[in-house]
Amino acid sequence: MKARSAQPARRVAVLGIAAIGAVSLLGGCGFETRQQAAAIVNGEVISESDVQQTHDQLKSAKLDFAENIVVTALVAAPLLKDAVSKSGSWQPDETYASVIASIPNATDTTKEFVEAVALIQSQKMTPADVAAYRADLKKADITVNPKYGTVVPSDEGPVYFTIGQKTPNWVKPGTNSAPPTAQ
Repeated sequence: MKARSAQPARRVAVLGIAAIGAVSLLGGCGFETRQQAAAIVNGEVISESDVQQTHDQLKSAKLDFAENIVVTALVAAPLLKDAVSKSGSWQPDETYASVIASIPNATDTTKEFVEAVALIQSQKMTPADVAAYRADLKKADITVNPKYGTVVPSDEGPVYFTIGQKTPNWVKPGTNSAPPTAQ
């Protein structure tokens, strides 16, 4: 009789260990996804592979943007889109269409980048759009892969932040030359 009463306890223990293992594996997947992220904006992952593919597609279309600029625009894109969608002050225009036409098989991420840049360059955001965007930007939970730098807030510019280094890279050789030697 004791052997039978041990069975349910053993089954519960095995199920418990299996559940812990499953949670660990699922948690590991989230960690791996975050490790492969260029940035995370309000829980939405911008993958490094998407940034690289967008960078490559832009480069093949003779549009030279540094990867940290691609990440900056992709971080700002959903916040900008939300801000102008309320007022309808901007819709994809001929600039957007022209650039997308020059990129064969543009990915959705590349289209988001081009849309954000076209919106910014159009200068059609109303003061209310800008205020809504800046409020959303302040509330946004933004994490950037250190490979690209950090979010540097700014009171200027169309996106009001940059992604890069906050302090100069002192390891990189500077432009200062050695003082002249006396002869």
